[in-house]
Amino acid sequence: MRIAVIGSGISGLAAARVLARCGHEVVVYERSARLGGVWALAYPEVRLQNVAEHYRLSDFPWPQDVDLHPTAQQILRYMEALVRHFGIDVRLNHEVVSLGERPDGWQVEVAGPEGRSASQFGHVVVAVGHYSDEKHELRLPGREAFAGQVLSEREVRDLGVFDGKRVAVVGFGKSAVDMATFAAGRAASVAHVFRAPRWLVPRLILGHHMAGIVTARMSSSMALAWAHPDRGEAFFHKWFRPSVWMYWKSTEWLFRASTGLHPFQRDRSARARMRMLEPEQPLTYQMRAAVAMAPDDYFPLVRSGAIAPARGAVAGLAAQGVRLADGRIVPADVVVLAVGHRPPQFRFLPESYRAMLTAEADGTQLYRHVIHPRIPHLSFAGFNHCFLHVAAVEVSMLWVAAVLAGDLVLPPVAEMEARAGRVAAWKRAHTLFEPTRAWGIGGRFQQYLDVLLQELGVSPRRKQHRVAELTQPYFARDYAGVFDDYRRARQAGRWPRQSLPIDM
Repeated sequence: MRIAVIGSGISGLAAARVLARCGHEVVVYERSARLGGVWALAYPEVRLQNVAEHYRLSDFPWPQDVDLHPTAQQILRYMEALVRHFGIDVRLNHEVVSLGERPDGWQVEVAGPEGRSASQFGHVVVAVGHYSDEKHELRLPGREAFAGQVLSEREVRDLGVFDGKRVAVVGFGKSAVDMATFAAGRAASVAHVFRAPRWLVPRLILGHHMAGIVTARMSSSMALAWAHPDRGEAFFHKWFRPSVWMYWKSTEWLFRASTGLHPFQRDRSARARMRMLEPEQPLTYQMRAAVAMAPDDYFPLVRSGAIAPARGAVAGLAAQGVRLADGRIVPADVVVLAVGHRPPQFRFLPESYRAMLTAEADGTQLYRHVIHPRIPHLSFAGFNHCFLHVAAVEVSMLWVAAVLAGDLVLPPVAEMEARAGRVAAWKRAHTLFEPTRAWGIGGRFQQYLDVLLQELGVSPRRKQHRVAELTQPYFARDYAGVFDDYRRARQAGRWPRQSLPIDM
């Protein structure tokens, strides 16, 4: 089958690799002049929150020396290398402007350097990412009175913009804490402005890297999830809820101890600053698609006063800086609005399908986080964002290939919608709102991967023995044998298989 992939970020490239390995002819369309998705737009000195061995294709190790937390340039070089290695057909400067529905797939209209053209494909994979659309607009009355600069983090192309200036950073996501930390070494003063603090993950807990803790099954099995496919895990969550509660309270205590969010600061002013960073909700409630990892210097800079937290809603700008709703003025010459992005608008889709996908403020919940039951010949890569993001894309695209091959029989549309609806309802009841909440898996990656692998007839246990399965962290390489296991299962003749009756 001819398959078009829209977007050349890591999700689009992983999708192309898996589907091509399954025998399909795959073309990747990228509207910009460089592949890489959000990494091609990254601000200076940004690094991957996860470690390198989590953020790669399972069958393509990093071909060059790489930092534990890779830089944007290292990630872009990796993507370019994997395109060359696998011969992926990536067409840069080609924007998909419309999809025309056909009985056997789609007519894909593309605007390229030589004008518009149309091609027919049997299937389309949408891999445009969560952060590919415009930034959220923040109304700032009084903008005309402010003589300084107002920038989004994407518009910060040189950290020299902070030199000697009074800087106010608005927001509390990864980009906001990054910007505040970067500015602290350059600016005359740095204020971090936010409505409500969020949990930030410390990189190290008791000397151990967080990546090695959260991806071990003994840790991931404790995640509060909408489904627990492992019987032992489901039994534990049902009958030992106090133990689960104690686990997460202990984790919160460790986070506080590691970041300094405790009442034992010697300096009274430092205690006051740190109190402003105390999250109001439990850690589990803020475990959405992902939780931002704190830059190593962020909390020490707040303790020292190099970053001054200012808690309050932004009401606008004044001549002197940022005006808060309670009337306070935060002095600033440069204001960085790191307030997130609008969710994807899918402008290339027919209006009826586009309306389905943009109707909900927190995103539309997909079946298995991969397909919309009422949109044929279409799937989504990267809309299952989690701590093992690339592995989740690879396994989900193999799952799509199994559906296309007739190896996996899906439930009726109404049943898929009901299952997706229950997942959406669980998320809304148990996790903090964000515009892409429906597309997040976060710490529930093990439960998600287990379901998809079982449906593919592949063992979800990827370690050598039971002790390792519980205690060793999972990496991308642990899923390198999934394709061969699936192929062997097919040869054994146990097909077609029915989709499991599990909400996921």
